[in-house]
Amino acid sequence: MYYILLYALSFNCMVDAMSKASETEIKKSKKEWRIIKSYPEKRKRLEGLLKHSWKNNDVDSRILAISWIESRLRPNVRTGDRGKACGTFQIHARYSYPMFRRKGGFKNWKEINFQKQIKSECNKLRKVKYSVNTMKRLLKMMDKKDLHACHHNSGFYGRCNTWYKKRVDFWINYFNFSKFTCQQNNKPIKVKNALFIYNTKNKVLNILKKYL
Repeated sequence: MYYILLYALSFNCMVDAMSKASETEIKKSKKEWRIIKSYPEKRKRLEGLLKHSWKNNDVDSRILAISWIESRLRPNVRTGDRGKACGTFQIHARYSYPMFRRKGGFKNWKEINFQKQIKSECNKLRKVKYSVNTMKRLLKMMDKKDLHACHHNSGFYGRCNTWYKKRVDFWINYFNFSKFTCQQNNKPIKVKNALFIYNTKNKVLNILKKYL
């Protein structure tokens, strides 16, 4: 009974953290990032996203961070990049289909010849469970290549966009901080407090680099 209660508290607390994140936009600024508040995603949808990302009473913060970057944690987001990027992680079906679903992978692959399959893959990626499963497989491949999660945007062989990478890093930290505070007092950390810690940590690291 104790473990069931602990699970429920942790899960609900992380949904709270996701809700706070989904209502937050971050804008670039010369000195400090600006936090802009908007409306949060519906709790039921956030619960569905976390449910399929949840494993062993934990969640990979990178999954939530990338979902924030690509859709502000909105599972029902429209297709982006002129209809090519699908689902909450805005995964390109033209890549995920041959990479994970097509027998033979990219061998003899010509995108123009597989439009029907790509469209079907995009429709599947709009479903949260399928999309999360695909994202987990992509992250597993990144881990094998020792790549940062920002390569979701740049591709495995591309160079990460600096602004994209900084925001991914921040939201990974935010969700990791929230895991800790959820365990301590069943409340997620405030976004502004997480941003303060993140900025302070980076300032300290920059100072240390001068002496290393």
